[in-house]
Amino acid sequence: MKKRILAFLLAVSIAVSMLVLPASAAGNANTAVQLSITLNAMDSSQQAALNAVVTRGALARMLVSYSTYRESVGSQGTVGTLFTDLPGTSPYAPYVRIAVQNGWMNGYTDGSFRPDNGVTLEEACTAALKLLGYDVTTLSGSFPAAQLNKADSLGLRAGLSAVQGQGLTLEDAAVLFYNALTASTAENQTYAATLGFTVTDGRIDLSSVLLSSVEGPFVADGTTQLPFAPAAVYRNDTVATDAALNAYDVYYYSASARTVWIYSRKAAGRITAVSPSASAPAKIETMVDTPMNDDVLFTPIFAIAALERKNAATEQPTP
Repeated sequence: MKKRILAFLLAVSIAVSMLVLPASAAGNANTAVQLSITLNAMDSSQQAALNAVVTRGALARMLVSYSTYRESVGSQGTVGTLFTDLPGTSPYAPYVRIAVQNGWMNGYTDGSFRPDNGVTLEEACTAALKLLGYDVTTLSGSFPAAQLNKADSLGLRAGLSAVQGQGLTLEDAAVLFYNALTASTAENQTYAATLGFTVTDGRIDLSSVLLSSVEGPFVADGTTQLPFAPAAVYRNDTVATDAALNAYDVYYYSASARTVWIYSRKAAGRITAVSPSASAPAKIETMVDTPMNDDVLFTPIFAIAALERKNAATEQPTP
């Protein structure tokens, strides 16, 4: 008799859904937000306030997180007092230090940085241009038209809702820096390539940087606990806040990025063939009883194999 599994888990392919993203975030702000959270440019808690205006402190964090310095922030140790209103104990301190040292941002003549002040579209575009290596003092025209025109020509403003003089929202800031990945630097390089990413056929491939730190896949048993408190959670490829693992959830995680990817899609069906064995399946043929979307690629081998072994130990033959 063919073994019947009433509910088995199908996990979405990590190579397709997690590590490759569209080259342009225009029209897909969620993609940009997901990447900002993954790179630690934003916290998952900020998803509830994406319409809030990004502050100067938050902008410094985004600049550094989208730079080659993103891996060195945590190793800086205690940062001394940089500005009169920014003590070394501030969570923004290491980001502001790097941003100022590289000339992406500046303090004020009175010795303050004003980390809680809002950032306008033109101020954010100016900082992004500096991140890409452009000398904004040599642009044709005057501020802010020169900076906005240059940003527009590079595609940095694609998908942004803010206009000159308006405060830039967190969502628009995420889109701005996502767009920067495929923009040309002052040295005529694709910026993503300078960070170790690659852009192929209009899609940004993050695998060269992120895959080495990803653990999994794992199948949760209902009592499974993650080895860290995640800063970013994706459930079925959508940004989420709940990192709880349920029985038979399939999950991957990156401890260094403090990110977890959880897949809980289930379908009812029948396994018709497993080869060469249920303990080490290389190929599984199924007859699915419940419909699934055709546009989703699944890799069920590890999840089904785990359930096959469980059912093999408990199922009795039918007369």
